[in-house]
Amino acid sequence: MDKTTNPYCMFQDIVSRFSIEEKDWLAFKDGTSIKQIKAGTSIIENGYLVQHAYFCISGLFRLFYLLPDGREYNVAFTLENDFATSYASMITGQPSTFTIEAMEDCTVIEIPYDLLQTLMNESHAWERFVRISVERLYTRKEERERELLYLPALERYQAFLLKYPGLENRIAQYHIASYIGISPVSLSRLLHTGGN
Repeated sequence: MDKTTNPYCMFQDIVSRFSIEEKDWLAFKDGTSIKQIKAGTSIIENGYLVQHAYFCISGLFRLFYLLPDGREYNVAFTLENDFATSYASMITGQPSTFTIEAMEDCTVIEIPYDLLQTLMNESHAWERFVRISVERLYTRKEERERELLYLPALERYQAFLLKYPGLENRIAQYHIASYIGISPVSLSRLLHTGGN
């Protein structure tokens, strides 16, 4: 059975380097489920509690804040082989402050937070995997904050291209503009002038 018919294969390839025991892998499979998410569907919503993490097998998600004036502000994208969740909401028990929405039809592994806690408590390998995954997310968050504070718009766009190779061909320019913190008109001008 290949990865197109068994989505768990992709995830198993990633966790295999952590030497997770067979019984712990089976506990993960037994406690999770494969979900098909339609484009435009939110898997996490602002103001609601978060009880699951989602591993993206195929498709694309955006993480965004809804500003008081009604504008949406993209802060991250989740593509294949990565996680989509509000980890802060899961560990604090507080509602999420942002929304995660599918931008394409997606296939995910839905992972209950209770299961993650159990696996981390019972398996050093799972604990290490989750810790490294969270560290990667935190590092990205710091990089993102630094880019917004210190880089001019053109360099923020270039950083976007490096962080998400090929994504500019999958999403509308206004989503990129939102992510780098400028208007769609400013982004269009930037792309035509090269920042000059």
